[in-house]
Amino acid sequence: MTEDTQPIDSIMTPKILLIDLENCPSQINELQKVLNDYTQVVICYAHSNAKIPLDWLMPLNDTINAERLKVFKMATTGKNAADFGISFYAGMMMQQMADNAHFVIMSDDTDLDHVVSLLRSQHRTAERIGMKKEEHKPAAGAICSEPESIKVYCAHLVTYKSNRPAKKETLLNSIKNKFKDTPNVTNDVLTTLIKNGALAFQENKVIYNDKKIVELSCQ
Repeated sequence: MTEDTQPIDSIMTPKILLIDLENCPSQINELQKVLNDYTQVVICYAHSNAKIPLDWLMPLNDTINAERLKVFKMATTGKNAADFGISFYAGMMMQQMADNAHFVIMSDDTDLDHVVSLLRSQHRTAERIGMKKEEHKPAAGAICSEPESIKVYCAHLVTYKSNRPAKKETLLNSIKNKFKDTPNVTNDVLTTLIKNGALAFQENKVIYNDKKIVELSCQ
């Protein structure tokens, strides 16, 4: 096996899920299915009538015992109390987690897009998952949980369709240059693109899947 055909080594990207329980979108019903996708899960609320299904108890209990899930009830019940909790823990965990950590805020409150913007300004990838969106609506078949860096680079590939890197080495350099402020994401981006079928290698030549690239760019 030549160097060009070896698998790309990558560091697993830590994923942080912050849940605004009081403004929770319908995606909360999928929580038990995705718990294992996240390194840490934080739930904030001040007052909530949310009911947890009984079949969640074991998955949630296992996650708590593994110290991957924390539930915080705010001391006060004023307006936006949970938002301040989400903001506080996002900042705290940004300092505690690796630089390549990806943050997901689950909330219908568009005010939390400010937290997403602040995380991105500190060179972290971040997104808000909710029914109310200020961002572009995902295209059919797009994978909504993909890091922002995948969307950004796929948009780059769409824009420069006629001038894409033809070989693996030039592709790696292109990704690194695109994310020059966070070069450690280079291998993660490439590995995720391969995993999602956006591209593949034939010997040292890059084969692009235009349909998948467009889908991922429209998240």
